[in-house]
Amino acid sequence: MLMVTFLIVAHVFTGLFPSIFNLASISQISTNATCGDLVPETYCKLVEHVPTRQILARQCGICDLHSTNSEERHPITNAIDGTNAWWQSPSIKNGNQFHWVTITLDLRQVFQVAYVIVKAANSPRPGNWILERSLDDIEYHPWQYYAISDAECLTRYNITPNTGPPAYQQDDEVSCTSEYSRLVPLEHGEIHTSLINGRPSADNPTPELLKFTTARYIRLRLQRIRTLNADLMTIAHQDPSEVDPIVTRRYYYSIKDISVGGMCICYGHARTCPWDPVTKMLRCECEHNTCGENCKECCPGHHQKPWRPGTALSGNMCERCNCHNKSDDCFHSRTVAELELSLNSYGQRSGGGVCISCTQNTAGVNCESCADGFFRRKEVSPYDDHPCVQCECSSIGSLSQVCVKDMEHARPDEGCPCKMGFASWRCDHCAAGYRDFPSCTPCSCKLDGSLGVDPCAQCACKANVMGQNCDRCKEGFYNLQVANQQGCTECFCFGVSQDCKSSPWFRGQVMQKHFFIYICQLGVKHKHNDVRSIKRNDLLNFLWRPQGNGRTLRQAMSEELQLVPGKEYHVDVKIEPGNFVNLDTSVVAKRAELMTILADMAHLWIQAKSIKNLDGELW
Repeated sequence: MLMVTFLIVAHVFTGLFPSIFNLASISQISTNATCGDLVPETYCKLVEHVPTRQILARQCGICDLHSTNSEERHPITNAIDGTNAWWQSPSIKNGNQFHWVTITLDLRQVFQVAYVIVKAANSPRPGNWILERSLDDIEYHPWQYYAISDAECLTRYNITPNTGPPAYQQDDEVSCTSEYSRLVPLEHGEIHTSLINGRPSADNPTPELLKFTTARYIRLRLQRIRTLNADLMTIAHQDPSEVDPIVTRRYYYSIKDISVGGMCICYGHARTCPWDPVTKMLRCECEHNTCGENCKECCPGHHQKPWRPGTALSGNMCERCNCHNKSDDCFHSRTVAELELSLNSYGQRSGGGVCISCTQNTAGVNCESCADGFFRRKEVSPYDDHPCVQCECSSIGSLSQVCVKDMEHARPDEGCPCKMGFASWRCDHCAAGYRDFPSCTPCSCKLDGSLGVDPCAQCACKANVMGQNCDRCKEGFYNLQVANQQGCTECFCFGVSQDCKSSPWFRGQVMQKHFFIYICQLGVKHKHNDVRSIKRNDLLNFLWRPQGNGRTLRQAMSEELQLVPGKEYHVDVKIEPGNFVNLDTSVVAKRAELMTILADMAHLWIQAKSIKNLDGELW
């Protein structure tokens, strides 16, 4: 049980990769030259070079591509059949053009290639040649250059040769080596080319290395046969037809095996890629909630996080969207992720999954809300079946049929949008101060000045209110307000008069600035765009310092204020005696003190403390 648990965890937190196998064994191979294709020809191994020596069967032979004797046929398919048979090119006895021979392997689909191994047969390894890759058999890119000497790397390929083990500076760097073009061994030599070892991201491949090792077509572009130094000048400066055929018939290419180590491209999300009899291709068995031909996309319903390839260090599993069981599909939105608007399966605001086609009259990023015309009661979970029910707003009293969609965040009396004079959740009753549903005409008692009894009966006025309809302040009082339990506020005229009335002052924005300044604990000033959050449970203090008389008052807010970047905040401060204390004594300010400070005020300066015992400034 412990081992099973460990394996499951390992598969989630690390990438999955299919086994490497010999891709050449399933490829199609072709070449532009094979010995004995036009006419049978005699060839000899390089060790058979003495003119007077009798030709022995084990040193020379006949190459006839169309012979009934399989030992005389050396087609290119012998290079990948896994037997001791070999492919052989025409010797340069037939012309110097046979220095240039091309071999192409079609792997039938795109793979990730790790290494290429070439084994010579009865001749030395090729001298100069290029190993190349392609995705379309049209545009080829070099993987590796091989040269007879280090000088040839520079003069022929314009690349500084490698000396010793390869050390690459870049993942897609192409090098040149003379290590595998030596004359000895005269036969059965091998060429090992690793495309990954020694590269910077070999342990955790980068996109550059993955692109560098991706191929469908592999080409061996042979450009010079390795010859004995004694024969080099003769062959280079004479027509092959003028050279003794005993010399030229021993120079040819031969390959008995080409191995290409690679694996299916599943981007770290599959362990196997079995043969698909329908597509006639190897197909990844995707895991980690991935789908597609190469596991290169997240499966439907698993787009909470964007798709990423699995690596040796991280599985990067596709995460299921949280649609509260109301949708089976979603898409990923970077904007939703940045604004933290999406809930994951753990109830955390992480990721950018947006549900598609929410069912059961639900809506929202996570199908957590209700569609227009429906609402969810507070006791109902978004996971419940059919959580949303119709609003049934009154066609007479409501402004529309769309109500508050989520009762959990609504006030008890907040539901359908009611017309003036209508109330209740569905707007199917008259509001306070109105009568005779469905007409709902206003009652005579003014609600601002009434005690809250039936406003449609005989009016009962508040203490400082008078009039048949409780619509006027008594003498010596002003400012009729529904929130004032007494109805009106007593006049204050410094004892000179008791006759006052409400001022027709308007409310407006006095000054606007794009930034305010706050001081952090280290005493460094910052602009408000740098603020991530300011959260405190203590009092948030505002200081008014009118320049007219230099006196100050403190207004205290007990509620928590949390500031978030990009969001505006609005705080109302009523200038009333009960809302202020003396800054020195902390005693609630008397009305005379407040009025004295407010008299003849020319400027208003607001100062706030975001940290206890620390001065801060807000403009």
